[in-house]
Amino acid sequence: MAAVPKLTSENTICSGNKNDLFFEAAGPKQMKASFQDLDLSSVGNGAIMLHISQQLYNKTFKHAASIIVAVEKLKKIPIPCSQAFQDDDLRSLFSFIFEEEPIICDKQNDTYESYSPVESLDIKLEDIEEKALVLSGSCMLKAVHLQRTQENQEVVFCMSFVQGEEETDKIPVALGLKGKNLYLSCGTKDGKPILQLESVEPNAYPRRKMEKRFVFYKLQIKGNVEFESAMYPNWYISTSQAENQPVFLGNTRGGQDITDFIMEITSA
Repeated sequence: MAAVPKLTSENTICSGNKNDLFFEAAGPKQMKASFQDLDLSSVGNGAIMLHISQQLYNKTFKHAASIIVAVEKLKKIPIPCSQAFQDDDLRSLFSFIFEEEPIICDKQNDTYESYSPVESLDIKLEDIEEKALVLSGSCMLKAVHLQRTQENQEVVFCMSFVQGEEETDKIPVALGLKGKNLYLSCGTKDGKPILQLESVEPNAYPRRKMEKRFVFYKLQIKGNVEFESAMYPNWYISTSQAENQPVFLGNTRGGQDITDFIMEITSA
Protein backbone atom coordinates (compact mmCIF):
# COMPACT_ATOMS: atom_id res chain seq x y z
CA MET A 1 0.00 0.00 0.00
CA ALA A 2 1.23 3.49 -0.67
CA ALA A 3 2.96 5.15 2.26
CA VAL A 4 1.22 8.04 3.93
CA PRO A 5 2.90 11.25 2.72
CA LYS A 6 4.91 13.33 5.13
CA LEU A 7 3.24 16.35 6.55
CA THR A 8 4.38 19.65 5.08
CA SER A 9 3.30 23.24 5.32
CA GLU A 10 0.99 22.72 2.30
CA ASN A 11 -0.43 19.43 3.54
CA THR A 12 -1.21 19.87 7.22
CA ILE A 13 -3.72 17.85 9.17
CA CYS A 14 -3.71 19.83 12.41
CA SER A 15 -3.12 23.55 12.42
CA GLY A 16 -1.99 25.67 15.31
CA ASN A 17 -5.53 26.69 16.08
CA LYS A 18 -7.05 24.06 18.39
CA ASN A 19 -10.48 24.68 16.91
CA ASP A 20 -9.24 24.19 13.34
CA LEU A 21 -8.70 20.42 13.05
CA PHE A 22 -9.09 18.83 9.64
CA PHE A 23 -11.91 21.15 8.62
CA GLU A 24 -12.30 24.62 7.24
CA ALA A 25 -14.32 27.10 9.22
CA ALA A 26 -17.16 26.80 6.65
CA GLY A 27 -18.02 23.25 7.69
CA PRO A 28 -16.86 19.63 7.96
CA LYS A 29 -17.18 18.84 4.25
CA GLN A 30 -14.10 20.82 3.22
CA MET A 31 -11.00 19.05 4.53
CA LYS A 32 -7.70 20.89 4.71
CA ALA A 33 -5.83 17.68 3.91
CA SER A 34 -8.01 15.86 1.41
CA PHE A 35 -7.50 12.09 1.59
CA GLN A 36 -8.92 11.84 -1.93
CA ASP A 37 -5.66 13.42 -3.09
CA LEU A 38 -3.63 10.49 -1.72
CA ASP A 39 -2.41 7.93 -4.24
CA LEU A 40 -4.23 4.79 -3.11
CA SER A 41 -4.45 3.18 -6.53
CA SER A 42 -1.10 1.43 -6.12
CA VAL A 43 -2.39 -0.94 -3.46
CA GLY A 44 -1.41 -4.41 -4.55
CA ASN A 45 -1.45 -7.04 -1.84
CA GLY A 46 -3.68 -5.24 0.66
CA ALA A 47 -0.84 -4.63 3.14
CA ILE A 48 -0.82 -1.57 5.33
CA MET A 49 2.35 0.43 5.90
CA LEU A 50 2.56 2.12 9.27
CA HIS A 51 4.86 5.07 9.90
CA ILE A 52 5.53 5.88 13.55
CA SER A 53 6.84 9.30 14.50
CA GLN A 54 9.30 9.57 17.35
CA GLN A 55 8.17 13.10 18.10
CA LEU A 56 5.80 13.47 21.05
CA TYR A 57 2.74 15.69 20.98
CA ASN A 58 0.22 16.75 23.59
CA LYS A 59 -2.86 14.86 22.44
CA THR A 60 -6.38 15.97 23.26
CA PHE A 61 -9.74 14.33 22.91
CA LYS A 62 -10.46 16.60 19.98
CA HIS A 63 -7.38 15.29 18.14
CA ALA A 64 -8.60 11.73 18.67
CA ALA A 65 -12.08 12.58 17.41
CA SER A 66 -10.60 14.17 14.29
CA ILE A 67 -8.61 11.02 13.53
CA ILE A 68 -11.74 8.89 13.86
CA VAL A 69 -13.59 11.14 11.42
CA ALA A 70 -10.71 10.88 8.97
CA VAL A 71 -10.63 7.07 9.17
CA GLU A 72 -14.38 6.89 8.58
CA LYS A 73 -13.96 9.02 5.45
CA LEU A 74 -11.16 6.75 4.26
CA LYS A 75 -13.50 3.77 4.50
CA LYS A 76 -15.70 5.33 1.83
CA ILE A 77 -12.86 5.68 -0.69
CA PRO A 78 -12.97 2.82 -3.22
CA ILE A 79 -9.68 0.93 -3.05
CA PRO A 80 -8.80 -1.76 -5.61
CA CYS A 81 -8.05 -4.48 -3.07
CA SER A 82 -8.90 -8.15 -3.41
CA GLN A 83 -10.34 -8.24 0.10
CA ALA A 84 -11.22 -5.06 1.97
CA PHE A 85 -10.64 -4.90 5.70
CA GLN A 86 -14.04 -4.79 7.41
CA ASP A 87 -15.32 -4.44 10.97
CA ASP A 88 -16.10 -8.17 11.00
CA ASP A 89 -12.39 -8.86 10.59
CA LEU A 90 -11.84 -7.36 14.03
CA ARG A 91 -14.48 -9.57 15.58
CA SER A 92 -12.64 -12.67 14.42
CA LEU A 93 -9.69 -11.67 16.58
CA PHE A 94 -11.67 -12.13 19.79
CA SER A 95 -11.44 -15.91 19.54
CA PHE A 96 -7.66 -15.59 19.86
CA ILE A 97 -7.84 -13.23 22.83
CA PHE A 98 -10.62 -14.65 24.99
CA GLU A 99 -11.22 -18.22 26.10
CA GLU A 100 -14.74 -19.43 26.75
CA GLU A 101 -15.56 -21.24 29.98
CA PRO A 102 -18.78 -23.26 30.17
CA ILE A 103 -21.25 -22.12 32.83
CA ILE A 104 -24.13 -24.34 33.89
CA CYS A 105 -27.20 -23.49 35.95
CA ASP A 106 -28.06 -25.50 39.05
CA LYS A 107 -31.85 -25.56 38.76
CA GLN A 108 -32.32 -26.85 42.30
CA ASN A 109 -30.31 -24.15 44.05
CA ASP A 110 -30.75 -21.45 41.37
CA THR A 111 -27.01 -20.83 41.34
CA TYR A 112 -24.36 -20.79 38.64
CA GLU A 113 -21.17 -22.82 38.57
CA SER A 114 -18.08 -22.03 36.54
CA TYR A 115 -15.67 -24.78 35.57
CA SER A 116 -12.63 -22.65 36.15
CA PRO A 117 -9.62 -24.31 37.83
CA VAL A 118 -10.12 -25.05 41.53
CA GLU A 119 -7.49 -23.66 43.87
CA SER A 120 -5.89 -26.38 45.97
CA LEU A 121 -2.97 -27.19 48.28
CA ASP A 122 -1.14 -30.43 48.98
CA ILE A 123 -1.05 -30.96 52.74
CA LYS A 124 -0.24 -33.49 55.46
CA LEU A 125 -2.27 -33.79 58.66
CA GLU A 126 -1.19 -35.02 62.10
CA ASP A 127 -3.30 -34.86 65.24
CA ILE A 128 -1.95 -32.89 68.20
CA GLU A 129 -0.55 -36.14 69.60
CA GLU A 130 1.61 -36.28 66.44
CA LYS A 131 -0.11 -39.33 65.02
CA ALA A 132 0.07 -39.38 61.23
CA LEU A 133 -2.78 -40.41 58.96
CA VAL A 134 -2.10 -43.50 56.84
CA LEU A 135 -4.17 -45.52 54.40
CA SER A 136 -5.18 -48.93 55.75
CA GLY A 137 -6.42 -51.30 53.10
CA SER A 138 -8.23 -49.60 50.23
CA CYS A 139 -10.77 -47.40 52.00
CA MET A 140 -9.82 -46.64 55.61
CA LEU A 141 -7.64 -44.02 57.27
CA LYS A 142 -5.88 -44.72 60.55
CA ALA A 143 -3.90 -42.53 62.94
CA VAL A 144 -0.54 -44.01 63.94
CA HIS A 145 2.84 -42.89 65.24
CA LEU A 146 5.35 -43.36 62.44
CA GLN A 147 9.06 -43.90 62.65
CA ARG A 148 11.24 -41.64 60.53
CA THR A 149 11.79 -44.47 58.06
CA GLN A 150 8.00 -44.87 57.68
CA GLU A 151 7.19 -41.27 56.79
CA ASN A 152 6.52 -42.22 53.16
CA GLN A 153 3.39 -44.05 54.39
CA GLU A 154 1.78 -40.79 55.49
CA VAL A 155 -1.17 -39.73 53.36
CA VAL A 156 -0.90 -36.51 51.35
CA PHE A 157 -4.21 -34.71 50.90
CA CYS A 158 -5.16 -32.45 48.02
CA MET A 159 -7.17 -29.81 49.88
CA SER A 160 -9.43 -27.98 47.41
CA PHE A 161 -11.14 -24.68 48.20
CA VAL A 162 -14.79 -25.06 47.22
CA GLN A 163 -18.14 -23.30 47.52
CA GLY A 164 -19.95 -23.35 50.82
CA GLU A 165 -22.43 -21.45 52.94
CA GLU A 166 -21.59 -17.97 54.19
CA GLU A 167 -19.22 -18.26 57.14
CA THR A 168 -17.07 -15.61 58.79
CA ASP A 169 -14.16 -17.73 59.98
CA LYS A 170 -14.74 -21.13 58.40
CA ILE A 171 -13.30 -22.04 55.01
CA PRO A 172 -15.10 -24.71 52.93
CA VAL A 173 -12.71 -27.36 51.60
CA ALA A 174 -12.74 -30.86 50.14
CA LEU A 175 -10.08 -33.40 51.12
CA GLY A 176 -8.96 -35.83 48.44
CA LEU A 177 -6.10 -38.31 48.65
CA LYS A 178 -3.38 -37.18 46.27
CA GLY A 179 -2.80 -39.62 43.43
CA LYS A 180 -6.00 -41.55 44.20
CA ASN A 181 -9.64 -41.08 43.24
CA LEU A 182 -10.69 -41.05 46.88
CA TYR A 183 -12.29 -38.22 48.89
CA LEU A 184 -13.27 -37.98 52.53
CA SER A 185 -17.05 -37.84 52.69
CA CYS A 186 -19.80 -38.00 55.31
CA GLY A 187 -22.57 -40.55 55.40
CA THR A 188 -24.72 -42.36 57.96
CA LYS A 189 -24.69 -45.83 59.47
CA ASP A 190 -27.35 -46.98 61.88
CA GLY A 191 -28.60 -43.40 61.99
CA LYS A 192 -25.22 -42.00 63.09
CA PRO A 193 -22.95 -39.76 60.97
CA ILE A 194 -19.80 -41.53 59.81
CA LEU A 195 -16.60 -40.61 57.96
CA GLN A 196 -15.69 -42.64 54.89
CA LEU A 197 -13.45 -42.67 51.85
CA GLU A 198 -15.52 -42.45 48.70
CA SER A 199 -14.32 -43.34 45.21
CA VAL A 200 -15.09 -40.66 42.59
CA GLU A 201 -14.85 -40.18 38.84
CA PRO A 202 -11.30 -38.85 38.25
CA ASN A 203 -12.27 -36.47 35.42
CA ALA A 204 -15.16 -34.92 37.37
CA TYR A 205 -13.37 -33.99 40.63
CA PRO A 206 -12.34 -31.75 42.20
CA ARG A 207 -14.82 -29.06 41.21
CA ARG A 208 -15.80 -25.77 42.76
CA LYS A 209 -19.29 -26.87 43.76
CA MET A 210 -18.85 -30.20 45.50
CA GLU A 211 -21.71 -32.27 46.87
CA LYS A 212 -22.30 -31.35 50.50
CA ARG A 213 -21.11 -34.70 51.85
CA PHE A 214 -17.59 -33.89 50.58
CA VAL A 215 -17.42 -30.40 52.15
CA PHE A 216 -15.71 -29.64 55.46
CA TYR A 217 -15.31 -26.26 57.12
CA LYS A 218 -11.68 -25.62 58.05
CA LEU A 219 -11.40 -23.63 61.26
CA GLN A 220 -8.16 -22.23 62.66
CA ILE A 221 -7.72 -22.93 66.39
CA LYS A 222 -4.56 -21.57 68.08
CA GLY A 223 -2.28 -22.52 65.20
CA ASN A 224 -4.02 -25.84 64.60
CA VAL A 225 -7.00 -26.69 62.39
CA GLU A 226 -10.33 -28.43 62.79
CA PHE A 227 -12.54 -29.84 60.05
CA GLU A 228 -16.29 -29.64 60.66
CA SER A 229 -18.71 -31.53 58.43
CA ALA A 230 -20.89 -29.24 56.29
CA MET A 231 -23.57 -31.92 56.14
CA TYR A 232 -23.55 -32.59 59.90
CA PRO A 233 -22.80 -29.39 61.87
CA ASN A 234 -20.82 -29.88 65.13
CA TRP A 235 -19.41 -33.18 63.86
CA TYR A 236 -15.65 -33.13 63.24
CA ILE A 237 -12.93 -35.25 61.68
CA SER A 238 -11.50 -36.95 64.78
CA THR A 239 -8.88 -39.42 65.96
CA SER A 240 -8.72 -41.61 69.05
CA GLN A 241 -6.19 -41.32 71.84
CA ALA A 242 -5.40 -44.98 71.22
CA GLU A 243 -2.84 -46.06 68.62
CA ASN A 244 -3.69 -47.40 65.17
CA GLN A 245 -7.42 -46.60 65.30
CA PRO A 246 -9.58 -45.45 62.38
CA VAL A 247 -10.13 -41.76 61.71
CA PHE A 248 -13.82 -41.05 62.36
CA LEU A 249 -16.51 -38.37 62.60
CA GLY A 250 -17.07 -37.28 66.22
CA ASN A 251 -19.18 -34.68 67.98
CA THR A 252 -17.01 -33.92 71.01
CA ARG A 253 -14.35 -31.24 71.18
CA GLY A 254 -11.68 -30.98 73.84
CA GLY A 255 -12.56 -34.36 75.31
CA GLN A 256 -11.22 -37.85 74.85
CA ASP A 257 -11.43 -37.63 71.06
CA ILE A 258 -8.94 -35.44 69.20
CA THR A 259 -10.29 -32.89 66.72
CA ASP A 260 -7.24 -30.59 66.49
CA PHE A 261 -4.76 -31.24 63.70
CA ILE A 262 -1.35 -29.90 62.73
CA MET A 263 -1.41 -29.00 59.03
CA GLU A 264 1.78 -29.03 56.94
CA ILE A 265 1.65 -27.56 53.45
CA THR A 266 3.82 -29.61 51.11
CA SER A 267 3.18 -27.61 47.91
CA ALA A 268 1.38 -24.44 46.79
